[in-house]
Amino acid sequence: MPKKNKFVFISGGTSGIGRELVSLFLHEQVNVITFSSRKKNVMNLKKDFSDYSNQLTCFQADITSEKDLNYIHKIVTSKTKRIDYLINNSGTNRIGPISKIKANDWNQIISVNLSGPFFLTQKLLGFLRKDSVILNMGSIASRTGFPNWAAYCSSKFGLKGFTESLREELRPKKIRVVHAEIGATDTPIWDNLDGKWDKSGMMLDTEVAKVLFDSIMNKSSVNVDEIFLMPPAGIL
Repeated sequence: MPKKNKFVFISGGTSGIGRELVSLFLHEQVNVITFSSRKKNVMNLKKDFSDYSNQLTCFQADITSEKDLNYIHKIVTSKTKRIDYLINNSGTNRIGPISKIKANDWNQIISVNLSGPFFLTQKLLGFLRKDSVILNMGSIASRTGFPNWAAYCSSKFGLKGFTESLREELRPKKIRVVHAEIGATDTPIWDNLDGKWDKSGMMLDTEVAKVLFDSIMNKSSVNVDEIFLMPPAGIL
């Protein structure tokens, strides 16, 4: 299939690694559908990629809202009958000792990082065909626990479990499912966390996105089940 007829759906594609993936797919003439809960991010993405307006569909939606998930399904239905790449990239975090984590923070992290990808995938399963790829964006926190990151680690361990179950469920349909475990990367998520974070040793979102992109493109006979990326210095 010519790339200009292909579609990628990326949740949270307006910043960080997601935004870099949007750029890579657009430059390869793949049609991109993405969303963000932040109106400003949606407007900025459309402006920055105005030359690709015929390829890019970007809108505001909340992955934790059932109403918005139905809206997402409606948008996709109006654009295509097939999704070639589904990338679950939405994420959020709050940090603090277990004794201090509030119920609202816990629920938000689980809703965005785990329930959101689960129910978004469920909504879009009907658009996936043979050789389609699902990429779930995990973290080093999918395999290692960190103090003060209990809620985030719980959500990412859960996402890994979901990914592994989904992979086995979809193997008979020849739909590939990939889990990416990514170490510290210089993205805006750090700007919203308490404390001071030295980004000098972190991976660049541009380089991480390129590795992910190359790992899932044009490999119908090979599936990279797990992608594990770390800064050269290891855990920061």
